[in-house]
Amino acid sequence: MNIRSLLPDRRLVSAALSIAGVAALCYLAGAAAMYFRLPSSGFLGRALDGARAWQNAREAKRPPTRGAAIRPVVDQPKETFDGFTLYSVTAPNNRTIEALLIDMRGEVVHRWSNPIRNVWSHETQGPAPLPDSACFFGCHLYPNGDLLAVYHGMSDLVRLDKDSKFLWAYPGAVHHDVDVAEDGTIYAVQCETALQMPESLKRIPTPCKVDFLIALSPEGSLIGKPLSILEALEDSPYADLLEGVKLPLEQHTPPADSTVPHLDYHFMVGDPLHTNCVRVLKKEQAERFPLFRAGQVLLSMRNLSVLAVLDPEQGKIVWAARGAWYAQHDPSFVDEGRLLLYDNLGIANGSRVLEYDPQTQALPWSFAGSTSAPFYSSERGMAQRLPNGNTFVVNSEAGEMLEVTRDKRVVWSCYVDGFINTARRYSRDQLPFLGEGQRPRPQND
Repeated sequence: MNIRSLLPDRRLVSAALSIAGVAALCYLAGAAAMYFRLPSSGFLGRALDGARAWQNAREAKRPPTRGAAIRPVVDQPKETFDGFTLYSVTAPNNRTIEALLIDMRGEVVHRWSNPIRNVWSHETQGPAPLPDSACFFGCHLYPNGDLLAVYHGMSDLVRLDKDSKFLWAYPGAVHHDVDVAEDGTIYAVQCETALQMPESLKRIPTPCKVDFLIALSPEGSLIGKPLSILEALEDSPYADLLEGVKLPLEQHTPPADSTVPHLDYHFMVGDPLHTNCVRVLKKEQAERFPLFRAGQVLLSMRNLSVLAVLDPEQGKIVWAARGAWYAQHDPSFVDEGRLLLYDNLGIANGSRVLEYDPQTQALPWSFAGSTSAPFYSSERGMAQRLPNGNTFVVNSEAGEMLEVTRDKRVVWSCYVDGFINTARRYSRDQLPFLGEGQRPRPQND
């Protein structure tokens, strides 16, 4: 046998080596562009993040959660804050939407479910075409099992009892989030379309969406007048934060060397604020925040990448900041006198959770996953500080929920099938409606 006949063709070997060499050069060139932030780095960064988001969404596919348990991928019982997790996912083309409460093993212990037609048929709304999709967005769970929820897709704020019975609805264009003060007052964000701006805001192009902070009684009745967040910001020492809104559409495109993983700034036109979170400062926390006082409301303005505190009594913004975050979600007051937030787009290759000190502007803690398993969510995303010092993190686009220690170890995680709109961990003491026999984790764990 001729040995040469068993060897690969030299031309094929040469072609393969050439292709490998070109690929290696392309890789090195791309790496250099990203490292030195050359003009093409912005495009490469966005392409990388797009691939990551696609992969996250692909890997997030799990068996449907309806009526089934969700088994945690990671669970370290001795290091977790054991409680019950309330969450809701987007349900496209589904006429019934739901919120699920699971224990630490992923078992569903309670469900709130209400057909869309029950909301659309209430007296204040009247009949209307059903939307293609709807879901619970921001939620607040009361100790008696009542659920306060924003019906995304219909812009109603509703209250259901523990058996999902419809109690009331506020039919304004409520979106994203809701919070409840210690006196029972409900705070939410309502949106209206403005065709004309006040004289002081003539620089804002119209028509555009204008967000209002609203206060409701526990029975769903409006208290006072809605407060324009746009006007409150304009009538404050922080009005300069609105300067970017007046730029023409073509000037909102990021520079070629930008490494910020976002498509563009076009979302600012027609929606200058996009307020996506509202949190009331409680009395027990207020002493740790000398810049603020109890009853003031923390807001997140995604399209400005701004955090702000609004005083409902004065109707004014009393503090605001733009920092290392970009297009953020879900800021909250934490006991250390800091703010915790989900930074969606503030780093080039993923998302992160940040702690921010409003007095010193320091960033004492952050979590961005790990080198082998970073996480990314261009929309939504949540972060909650737990009583044991751990942080509950929601990676919405990947359908992932995590519990992370102060030293950044993941001690609990699970995946659900779908985009997570909202998720919160509750202690057993916060949910007496479950009854004495219901525990967040079986005793033999």
